[in-house]
Amino acid sequence: METAAKKHSTSSNYRNYIESKLSDNQDFQKLINDFKTLDFNEGIVIEDYPKGRNYRKSYLTLLVTQSLKSKDLNDFNERITGLLPVNEQIKMMNVLKDAQPYFRKYVWNDSELKIKKQIAELKKFKDLSSEMFIKFNKFYQSSWDREIPFYVTLYPIPGKTGSTMSTPHGNALCIGTLTDADDIEGTLSVTMHEMCHILYAEQNIDVQKIQEKYFAENPSKYSQLAYSYFNEAVATALGNGYAGKILNKGVLDKSEWYNNPIINLFAKAIYPMTEKYLNSNKSMDENYIDEAIRIFGDTFPDSIYEYNQNFNTVNIYTDDIDGNYIFDNFFEYFNANNVGVSSPLKNISQSSKLLEDSSSFIIILDKNQKEYLDELKTVFPEIENTNYNRNIQNISFLDSKGRMMVLLFINKKEDLKQAMEKLSKHQKIDQRNPVQY
Repeated sequence: METAAKKHSTSSNYRNYIESKLSDNQDFQKLINDFKTLDFNEGIVIEDYPKGRNYRKSYLTLLVTQSLKSKDLNDFNERITGLLPVNEQIKMMNVLKDAQPYFRKYVWNDSELKIKKQIAELKKFKDLSSEMFIKFNKFYQSSWDREIPFYVTLYPIPGKTGSTMSTPHGNALCIGTLTDADDIEGTLSVTMHEMCHILYAEQNIDVQKIQEKYFAENPSKYSQLAYSYFNEAVATALGNGYAGKILNKGVLDKSEWYNNPIINLFAKAIYPMTEKYLNSNKSMDENYIDEAIRIFGDTFPDSIYEYNQNFNTVNIYTDDIDGNYIFDNFFEYFNANNVGVSSPLKNISQSSKLLEDSSSFIIILDKNQKEYLDELKTVFPEIENTNYNRNIQNISFLDSKGRMMVLLFINKKEDLKQAMEKLSKHQKIDQRNPVQY
């Protein structure tokens, strides 16, 4: 249902398959619309952890973790009681129960035996994957206890070629696999990739603070951008690079490791250094992080001015546009690792997040545009001479901390899609003039 509803971190290949079977089915389309009204983006934030790491457990993660351990929908319903308001839980369960027959008919009935065969093949690598886990755990200096198991669950995507999507949730790894593909080693390397995300998230709080300090104190203007891509790039270098090489008997994969070009190139650029650390049984340290920042700057010299790269970690402010509506329009044009939505805009100039966070910001001025622009001028001298004009749609600039700030003037929420499309087409800010268009 996440895929059918075009949610973030879902496979376009799987979505196209679902649409090919059910786009004309009005009952199923109603289920999709009902599912879209459920908001799983909220979650639990532990405030003591470094802001750049965003130690957060979304309700989606808590739900998926329990779903992978449940024997059926009734068991799942029992396990999640208390996580959501009861009316939301009932609504979600009704959608899932009504959607299950479609899943069985169009996906599971033809995929069950193929998936079970892949699982049997993957089990043959149990000892090798355990050895790599121990090595990666040491590299990350993670606090993960080897007595706590990982649950690896495959979900079928019908077909032989195309995109897949895998995600980590607590101690559960949700791995999308093409049912007619024969790439067990590739599936296992993706599994190790997702495991790396968990090891990174579960580093001791002191380790996280020290590593964030290394990024913060590095003088490079690329340090924060490198930090925003660091988690994904390292997991790719370890899982798709190092683990893939071991599984392929010492042959490094020459194809793309990740479907995002920034992450793919960054991961490949840091791979030689990463392999040396692993072979020497060393943990990532200040030298590793400093070198990763230097490599990022050398590889992407124009990145500090480019929208897509800066939106990898972004906070979006709005007055009253729904968060899910913003997510849907944003992710249609941009890939991102960490996106947050805050509202309303009242007293935005006093927002501690706006004043202190190292992320990029998109501020959607959907009400009282002149008043909010005047307020923002008090904290951003870069735009103090920019006058309000009803024809202005976008003001973009780098502030004194090197953060990208984007102000979008939206007269009605339906204009948001066009605004995101324009950002994507313009690609980068004009350094000479904050008024972009």
